[in-house]
Amino acid sequence: MPTRRAVLGGIGLAFAGPSWAHAQAPGPAGPARRVACLDLLLTETLLTLGITPVAVGNIPLYQRLVAEPALPDGVPDLGPLQEPNLELLQYLRPDLILAPSWAEIGQRDVERIAPVAWLPTFSTRKPAVDHTRHLLMRVAAMTGREAEARAWSDRADAALAGARQALAPWTDRPVYVVRFNEDGRHAAVFGGSGMIGDVLGRVGLRNAWTGRTNVWGTISIGIEQLAGNAEARLIHFDRGAETERALRQLAASPFWTALPAVRQGRVIEMPVVYPNGGLASATRFADQLARILPAHGTANG
Repeated sequence: MPTRRAVLGGIGLAFAGPSWAHAQAPGPAGPARRVACLDLLLTETLLTLGITPVAVGNIPLYQRLVAEPALPDGVPDLGPLQEPNLELLQYLRPDLILAPSWAEIGQRDVERIAPVAWLPTFSTRKPAVDHTRHLLMRVAAMTGREAEARAWSDRADAALAGARQALAPWTDRPVYVVRFNEDGRHAAVFGGSGMIGDVLGRVGLRNAWTGRTNVWGTISIGIEQLAGNAEARLIHFDRGAETERALRQLAASPFWTALPAVRQGRVIEMPVVYPNGGLASATRFADQLARILPAHGTANG
């Protein structure tokens, strides 16, 4: 690992003369090979295309929230997503940096290091699956991975179609999809045009949550609000120890024990999927729905 003095010395040389001009170029010559990433969704997108990033912001957060596709060992961690280690980034000399467009105003310093693609990580105009498919294609065009992107697009379509067929007997009864808070009183519920809500609709399931959500398709609610649709199943994401603590709190809650889904045994646990994820996350969620929901009794149960 280089010393801080060596890194700073390299930065000083890089910011003088021709290297500065190269860093200001609109993009790398040909497909980018050494790509750094400052966003969880964009990191997932790179890995979906089979590209190992040269560096990633906040690796522990990626491993906790996204996890799949797995990040190979040894990828350098740039630290906080909103305050990346510019010295390390400069030392690694990426030829492209992927960053979320919402952070452009506060992170313009990274443009002094390499060309930056400021990419929208959510859309208010199109459903999440369509948006992430388009995002995958854009990143593929920058990195010469168009064939991989087309293959993943086809794979996602097949997963959604297969899940819709497998779940056809389960379309009459709606479902809530939630992530419990550790306090045992609140949950994040997913709906709208976010990835979770979009996939539910594409596989033919009715989302029991019809209230408002934020741009990511989620909102925090009180547990008692899950009684709004008495016929609904309740799917919750398992986040390991965090979920175990939440369930212990819920067990002592009269609101929880009074929920129709709880009283009638219609609570289903599912491995966590990153709700703001890309096409790989959407594909995995569809596959899990098709496998896990039919395994929990009959369509009318």
